Amino acid sequence: MMNNFLTEDEFDLMVELVNIGVGKSAASLSQIAQEEVVLCVPALEFLSLDDATTAFQERLPNSLTGVSQEFLGFFSGKAALLFPESRSLDLVHVMLGDGEALEIEVDAELEEEALSELGNILLNNCLSTISNILNKPLNTLLPNTFHTNPEQLTDHLIFQKKKDTIIMLLKIDFSLKSRDLSGHLVFVIDFSENGSFKSTLDNYLKSLEES
Repeated sequence: MMNNFLTEDEFDLMVELVNIGVGKSAASLSQIAQEEVVLCVPALEFLSLDDATTAFQERLPNSLTGVSQEFLGFFSGKAALLFPESRSLDLVHVMLGDGEALEIEVDAELEEEALSELGNILLNNCLSTISNILNKPLNTLLPNTFHTNPEQLTDHLIFQKKKDTIIMLLKIDFSLKSRDLSGHLVFVIDFSENGSFKSTLDNYLKSLEES
């Protein structure tokens, strides 16, 4: 783990920003699922590319369903929401609302649309929260669904591997009355594209001290 990448205050700020974003996602998903959805982030790490590859292989299931979204701004890269492929239909039922979902035959197109919308809610809420609170613009592209395995995940997320690519890895726990799900959010941050991420966090913390 890259313990020296962020200061303790910068790290705590990122945890807070992500939790606010995930909380907004939970509220949106609760309306869709027609039951309370509780999301929490029990772990957040910044990893080097090699450490992230090892973590993927050790922690993630062999078959993954994911939704990815590129983002550009004061920090640039790609965000991805990952789940066990075996639970993807559970997620579709969440997005359709349980009452009607069980009566609907889920084809591949419907599954992809539902998962894209789930990824859009989670990824956009996290990215927009970071952008809004830090008052720095971020542009996002349309999400894409994909299926992969832990060994090939970095190849899917990173087009050009560089030594200063940082992986922000978050575990996310979903809790619903009808089912428990867990997944991972992965942010691939390319600091060779834009190095203002750490300075933006630092400047925000200084503004809090001055206020």
